[in-house]
Amino acid sequence: MIFAAGIRPNVALARDAGLSVNRGIVVDDRLQTGAAEIFALGECAEHRGICYGLVEPAYEQARVAGAASGGGEAMYRGSVVATNLKVSGVSVFSAGDFIAADGAETIVLNDFRRGTYKKLVIANGRLTGAVLIGETQDALWYLDLIRTRAPIARIRSDMMFGRSLAIRSEAA
Repeated sequence: MIFAAGIRPNVALARDAGLSVNRGIVVDDRLQTGAAEIFALGECAEHRGICYGLVEPAYEQARVAGAASGGGEAMYRGSVVATNLKVSGVSVFSAGDFIAADGAETIVLNDFRRGTYKKLVIANGRLTGAVLIGETQDALWYLDLIRTRAPIARIRSDMMFGRSLAIRSEAA
C-alpha cells in the first residue's frame, strides 16, 4: 500500500529565468526568490529545503508573500504539515515529524483486530508528530498539541488513549 507519492514542482520557467532552483524555486523567509520583486509560494516553492505540496502551507505562504511584497515585515517560519484523508475507506491522519528525528522517542499502539494504529512522536517534552490509522477522532487535538508546542508531561502516559482520558487525568 502506498500512503504518499509526493510532488515534483515544475521549475523550468524559473530555471530559465535564472532563479535559484533545487527541488523547487528557492525562497527566503519572506518567500522572495534571489531576484528582486519575485516571490514564489505553494508547491513550486522550496523554503529551508522543503517543498510542502499541500494547500494549507500555501495559504500560510500567501499571507506572508502578500505582506512582504507590499513592504511588510511578515516572515514565514515553515508549516506544521497535517494530512487527514481516507484511503480505501480507512481514515488516515499524519502531522508534524512523524518519522521521529534524532533524539525523539515514539509511542506506538497497534491493534490489528480493531484496525487501529497510532504513533506519537515526542521530543523535548512536547508532541512533535503523529500518525493515526483507523481511529482519527483525536487528530485535531494532536495537531493542536504539535502546533502550540504545549508541554505534555502531565498527560504523557494517557495521551495515546485520546483527549478525553488525557484531559480527565490532567484534571485529577
